[in-house]
Amino acid sequence: MIERILIKDSILFDEVVLYPHRGFNVLSGISGSGKSVLMDSILVLFGFKDSNASLIECELSGINLEDYGILSDEGVTLSVIKKDKIKYFINNQSSSKKRIKEIFGSCLHYIHSNSTAQLDNVLDLFDLIIAKNNPDFSLLLESYKESYRDFLCLSNELNILSSDEKKINELKELISFEINQIESINPQIDEYEKLIELKKDLSKKEKMLEKITIAKATLDGFSQLVSVIESIPGAPDYSDVLRDIDALIRDEEERLLLIEESDIEYILNRIELLSKLVYKYGSIKESLECLTKKKEELQYYENISFNKQNLESKIQLLLIDLNNKAKDISSIRLQYLDFFSQRINHYCQCLMLNRANIVLSNKDLSNDGIDILDIKLGNSSISTLSSGEFNRLKLAMLCIGVECSDDKGIIILDEIDANLSGGESDGVAKVLSILSKSYQIFSISHQSHMPSFADHHYLVNKCSEKSEVILLDKEGRIQEIARMISGKTITNEALLFAKEKLQHIK
Repeated sequence: MIERILIKDSILFDEVVLYPHRGFNVLSGISGSGKSVLMDSILVLFGFKDSNASLIECELSGINLEDYGILSDEGVTLSVIKKDKIKYFINNQSSSKKRIKEIFGSCLHYIHSNSTAQLDNVLDLFDLIIAKNNPDFSLLLESYKESYRDFLCLSNELNILSSDEKKINELKELISFEINQIESINPQIDEYEKLIELKKDLSKKEKMLEKITIAKATLDGFSQLVSVIESIPGAPDYSDVLRDIDALIRDEEERLLLIEESDIEYILNRIELLSKLVYKYGSIKESLECLTKKKEELQYYENISFNKQNLESKIQLLLIDLNNKAKDISSIRLQYLDFFSQRINHYCQCLMLNRANIVLSNKDLSNDGIDILDIKLGNSSISTLSSGEFNRLKLAMLCIGVECSDDKGIIILDEIDANLSGGESDGVAKVLSILSKSYQIFSISHQSHMPSFADHHYLVNKCSEKSEVILLDKEGRIQEIARMISGKTITNEALLFAKEKLQHIK
């Protein structure tokens, strides 16, 4: 429910603060007074219109937004600020027009003269009526929908497997080639780096051996020098250092001599092979990781036929179960079809609509079973109805929803009684009075019927260049209804008629 509305700097309102009431709220006023501007401002907050003011804000109660990650224990505040661009906020958290419409779309019904002639979720509404009278139906329907979700999931998996199966031989050939390519080289961790070092050693072997020969000769002469030093009293002992140097040089000489010149061709070939793996995979380690992964992929493709057969068996069993449940659901729906028709036609009669003819026919399996619910008014299909007929039928559906659900929300009506006869407009007003027990309703009207049934009547009045909004008391309502009946010059007959219409108000 909307508890408060603030509009600042709009095209017709400097500043408006409204505290709307529960139930049926009607806006009236002469043409051009700003009724549509005011209604559009409310619709802006829910993402249905573009902003027409610098600031539009409302406070909502009775709405839980925890599923959307928004704390709403103390109510919800929607704000739309228009400066260089339009910004949307929910409880001071930045949002978007699309997001707001997504969140609040289910709790707000906007019905207007250009409403699309398409009824949504009629079968869901029918199922709600059945569930209210037959609790076992809800369990059956939920069980069916859960099985159908499993069916879609498995079918998708089967489609992927079938697609893979068509190219399985080619995939297996490519993967096997890649596996053989790596395995034929048989790379080892750190092998590439060690071979590079070995290549460097080979390139400097001859020069290094020459240096070692010179160093050994130097060491022989150096040993005589050390012997002389040691004979000097108090001189330090260099013999250990000399032995360490000699051992180091001779070890390096032995290592170099062990490297066969014949190994150079093998080393270069091996480096070339390993270089290709490093270039392709990044490193020898990554090439070995890829080898493991490719072997797993190959195993998957080799098992794909078995997996496909297994999936096909599961899907077949699911289809049997789904068809049985769908038939049971369809059978129960048929039992309640007359009752559903009676309830719709009750409201169609109130709204002066042709009798609704409802037919339940079959279709392929879907999320809601095997049934299609087709509604005609007389011989007219939904798509051929006038906007007035369609909107009244939509109101009838909302009344059915009120009968079988505790859900509450907001209904915004933009002159839906335009071009209706007096009897049709009176029927709409009576139905809205019923809906107002569950919904907070805002409606623009140019006829006297809605204001007569409304819980609260607001006058939108234009003063000079700007407009104001006034909540009318009983006398104000009488005067406004009389004006709506007789025009600018109010007649005594219009006043008497207005008083009679509002005699139920204290």
